[in-house]
Amino acid sequence: MKKLEKICVFCGSKSGKDPVYTQAAFQLGTILAQNNIQLIYGAGGTGVMHAVADGCKQAGGQVLGVTIDRLFKIEKPDLSDEDEVQVFHHMFTRKVAMTKMADAFVVLPGGLGTMDELFELMTLKQLGVVQSPLIVLNINFFFDGLRAFIHQFIRDGFVNMAHEDLVQFVENVEDILPTIEKQFQKTQGEEQS
Repeated sequence: MKKLEKICVFCGSKSGKDPVYTQAAFQLGTILAQNNIQLIYGAGGTGVMHAVADGCKQAGGQVLGVTIDRLFKIEKPDLSDEDEVQVFHHMFTRKVAMTKMADAFVVLPGGLGTMDELFELMTLKQLGVVQSPLIVLNINFFFDGLRAFIHQFIRDGFVNMAHEDLVQFVENVEDILPTIEKQFQKTQGEEQS
């Protein structure tokens, strides 16, 4: 059975108005490092992105930044000699690469780019292209509106009820890895059947 080795975290290049967002990101990065799981992230040197990478690096973890040349210049990743970075020309190429690299995905609070990444992953999961776990950290009730929006899609007949579990919402950072592990084991079991 395949081991959980790499988790891609999509999140904001801004910190948000409440420090709880960067604190949660830092904590997640630390947990990934403590469990020998490589962090794949958008290579941003600011905001929630910086916090998750900083938490991982400070705890001795491996970090892989994946970005595009335009953002590389703007977001100025804080990369050390031990970190790896991949720079693409187009955003869609970057997303494809990140999707192929990761064993699972976590979405933390962010802006339009984060929502783009989340909805693309949900679509790929709906189509069966991606089987990997997709976890959303609903810290500070940030994603309550999204959860309601998904239920409205289902209620109004635009998304099948069978796709209700495309994404798993958790409220606490500590619940992310156990939820991923549970989903990952389930997915691995289905692939072996």
